[in-house]
Amino acid sequence: MKLQQVMEPELKVQMELDAHEKECAVRYEMVHGKLESLDKRMWRLEAMIMGSTIMVVAMVVSVFMGIN
Repeated sequence: MKLQQVMEPELKVQMELDAHEKECAVRYEMVHGKLESLDKRMWRLEAMIMGSTIMVVAMVVSVFMGIN
């Protein structure tokens, strides 16, 4: 009987750890998916900023060329 009492808490802890690991795995997958979508958004924003910068530089150059 004594051995069963000692093993029972250990089994309970192991079951709780297993459940925790499964929950963390699900949470990690959700976080990973959100990070991927944010990465795509950031790439689009970077492309828009680069395009805007090129347009501003081109406009400044055309204004200076028109003055001369």
